[in-house]
Amino acid sequence: MEKLKTYAFARPVMFSIIMIVVTIVLTSIPLDPLFVSLLGQKSSEYATGIIEQVLVSFAIIWLLKRWGLLMSAGFTRPNWKGLWIYWPMILLILLNGSDFIFGKIVIDTSRPVVIVLFIVTYLSTGLFEEVLCRGAVLSVMLRKWGATRRGCYAVMIMSSVLFGSAHIIHYFLHHSSLLATLTQMTYGIFIGVFFAACVIRNKSIFPAMLAHGVLDIFGSFQEIAVGGGLNKTYITMTVSNSVSSILITLPLFIYGLVILRKVTPSENHGSIT
Repeated sequence: MEKLKTYAFARPVMFSIIMIVVTIVLTSIPLDPLFVSLLGQKSSEYATGIIEQVLVSFAIIWLLKRWGLLMSAGFTRPNWKGLWIYWPMILLILLNGSDFIFGKIVIDTSRPVVIVLFIVTYLSTGLFEEVLCRGAVLSVMLRKWGATRRGCYAVMIMSSVLFGSAHIIHYFLHHSSLLATLTQMTYGIFIGVFFAACVIRNKSIFPAMLAHGVLDIFGSFQEIAVGGGLNKTYITMTVSNSVSSILITLPLFIYGLVILRKVTPSENHGSIT
């Protein structure tokens, strides 16, 4: 364990890449056949996602605790008065759920268990991705380069690029076209910068976990809608839709760069000036 800690602190980028690859593999194990007879196909897939993401998340948290990084990873009480910085994410969440808000999507309330599993699945996705990318990846990088303002910006960009680049797996698994994958990677980087800046600024990862989970929930209501279901089709995207998605999330990237100016560089997520 000490050798791993030494390696992580000395080479945080390579450590982060390895950790992302390993955790993606661990959260992609097809356990759903174990639950199909009991829960059905959709619920079993949700249950698998919950179990794998929660277990891997707690394993990462345990590792951060062993290494004394819990505080720098944002596992502290949020600054409630400072939560206003999340307002752009609230707008994106509402936009993401606009079809549901305006009645174009109607939730199938006849399957309450599926609805609960759906919600918990995406909340666990927010937990997993934030613990991994804004918890572990960001904190080990900040420990090495977070003592300067330039270092803070570099860490925020690098951790977000790794987060966005992880979505390339969808292309290699033939889940989506190259354009759709590159688009997801791009807006993943933009959203990653936003969350990284908010975690550093607020000194807490918990609001980011919740916001990330709610964003995914509002963007996935079709899965539990009347006549809906899990989308397993090959995802394609037009150039115009790609540009629109990037332009919609670009302000989050710019906003993240701006709000980080209020942070005094340090290895412990900075301090607000």
